[in-house]
Amino acid sequence: MAVATEHVGRTRAPPIFSLSNAARIVEMVIGGLLLISIMSVVLKFDIRDPRLWAGYGPNFVRGFWGTLGYIALILPISVGVGFAAGWARVSGHRMLAWPAGAFVDFFRGVPPIVVILFAFLFGVDFIPLRVQLFLQDVFGTSSNSLPFTLAAFAVAFHSGAYQAEIFRAGFQSISRGQIEAAEALGMRHFQTMRSIILPQTVRLSLPPLGNEFAVLIKDTSLLGALGATELVGLSQEFTAQIPISGGQIVWAFAIWSSVALTYFVMTFLVTRLLRLIERRFRTPGLDVMSL
Repeated sequence: MAVATEHVGRTRAPPIFSLSNAARIVEMVIGGLLLISIMSVVLKFDIRDPRLWAGYGPNFVRGFWGTLGYIALILPISVGVGFAAGWARVSGHRMLAWPAGAFVDFFRGVPPIVVILFAFLFGVDFIPLRVQLFLQDVFGTSSNSLPFTLAAFAVAFHSGAYQAEIFRAGFQSISRGQIEAAEALGMRHFQTMRSIILPQTVRLSLPPLGNEFAVLIKDTSLLGALGATELVGLSQEFTAQIPISGGQIVWAFAIWSSVALTYFVMTFLVTRLLRLIERRFRTPGLDVMSL
């Protein structure tokens, strides 16, 4: 027993960055560039065409920063909503569990584009004027751009419903024996939650949260259907103008290759970061205990 304890005590978390991770990144970048080069040869088109980027470049930059802005808005809201709903479902209080369950069932059962359209078209009508002014002050938006903000909230709520199930599973994975042991030691409910339940719940929730964050990042592209200033919407707008402006139709290949590569890089970085954090703070035996 002493040997096992000593072994666990000396267990070290893997480094955040390693040569193997760097090698994988380089391999994927080279593979992507090679694929684009082959497609450029097949289509007889240079993806670096200066005429294309002279027109599309400003749209790409605006769309990229707009997408990052929506992600920065949606991601923390979705995590907060998901955590609160997940905790409410396992709280044991019907006044909290029932509304949280209805929230999760509704947003998981409706396509995200439908929720976004409802929020964009009718959301303002259901919000009091004072709340509208408050949202405009907080997010620095005008009355014309408020529907886009509400559509972003719809994306956050839709993702939050899925994250609620992730957090619920994390809460329920904590054995009752640990909670009873904390009570026997005289720990209060808040102390038990902070010191025992939350750390394990977060660690166990990181792997599925990485997948959900990747889906959330890609779901921000749905805002482009409403005319929001984001990457997919502005790229689609420029693509529609190619025949009118006298451009080449193969420009569409460069445009959407750039969009695909951008989303791939964003989702890869987020999921990889969460995976590294998961490995860094992994507790020996916790994964087995949660099964």
